[in-house]
Amino acid sequence: MSNSSIRILIVLSVITLTGIIITQVYWVNRAIDQQDRVFNHNVQVALRNVVASLCESSGKEFPSENPIEQVSANYFIVRTNDRINLKTLEYLITAEIGERTITEDFEYGVYDCQNDQMVYADNVNLVSVEHKDFFPELKEEEYYFGVYFPSKSKTIVGKLDFWKFTTALTLVVALFFGYGLFIMLRQKRLSEIQRDFVSNITHELKTPLSTLSLASNTLLDKVPQEWKKYAAIIQQETSRLQGHVEKILTGSLLEKQLNLKFETVAMHEFLEKIMNRFKQQYLPHMIKWEADFEQMEWRVDVNLLDNILSNIVDNAVKYGAHAVSIQVKRIGKNLSICVKDDGIGMSAEHAKRIFHRFYRIPEVKDQHNAQGFGLGLYIVKQSVKKMNGKISVKSTPGEGSEFKISIPNG
Repeated sequence: MSNSSIRILIVLSVITLTGIIITQVYWVNRAIDQQDRVFNHNVQVALRNVVASLCESSGKEFPSENPIEQVSANYFIVRTNDRINLKTLEYLITAEIGERTITEDFEYGVYDCQNDQMVYADNVNLVSVEHKDFFPELKEEEYYFGVYFPSKSKTIVGKLDFWKFTTALTLVVALFFGYGLFIMLRQKRLSEIQRDFVSNITHELKTPLSTLSLASNTLLDKVPQEWKKYAAIIQQETSRLQGHVEKILTGSLLEKQLNLKFETVAMHEFLEKIMNRFKQQYLPHMIKWEADFEQMEWRVDVNLLDNILSNIVDNAVKYGAHAVSIQVKRIGKNLSICVKDDGIGMSAEHAKRIFHRFYRIPEVKDQHNAQGFGLGLYIVKQSVKKMNGKISVKSTPGEGSEFKISIPNG
């Protein structure tokens, strides 16, 4: 994955996750506000009923102005401005609040209207109400009282089980996202280090291999006849090692932002040149090819297309093919290439994975004539992708394989 793609993925993921968190916070706040309004409304109704009962017992009318004032989030003042019987007051408050399914403990205090001093205070546990036998008698004529709920916030939050679950789930998703992002960036960094190392070491190997190749060619011309076979072995193994190095280097370069070199070529002549090389490289009768055109120009990266065909044919021969047929057609706006062989074939399971980097079929990877790094078809796949093409494979064990490639006009 390219750096720009990773940056776009990270930005979109962060925006999405931030949006989810903001939405979650918004709805949690809405839920808390809703519970707070319901709680306040229930308390207001309960205290209004208390005032109504006190007025009824004293024979007075209900105050024209609202006697209940919410001083803070959990403290309410009720201005009765009348005599108060403490036993009756505690009973009324407990009954009215309990009737509205409020189970939270509360505290209440009674104040003298003349000097605003508290003359009595107590706390009530609604779960286990204690019936007190003694209450002091208040002698003044005018009092008011206040009710305080010390654990109101805790009670409201305790009713948000669903939102607590979704918030915890959001946090878990955020943590997994952060961890996944960290792992992805670390893997990308390690992949870059590995790719740079492979690229550097293959570049360093190319020079001594070129020197060895030149030296082996010189030896073939200069040494006595009895030594020529050893010089030929050196030349053969050097060439094989050069091929491996080139494959590794090509695979490394294809992962980078490779600048393609598209050029318009006469496709029939270009293919004929490649096929003649194949016939020299392998047995002439092994390679058969045909094209449904004679004169057609196509814009391609000739190096990549050469690489694609070379790797597929080389793989076919390596895996037991005695005949390889290549058909080239123009289908609409695409160049279609079909490479079919009669090799050992493979199962559908392996066919899905053969384009993966370093993947080799376990049953044949240790055979002498099928040794390699598992890079050939990986290079094919990457090369086709670089030219915006598509590749697929169909294969049956014992019946060979068929590769189909479609490349648009570049």
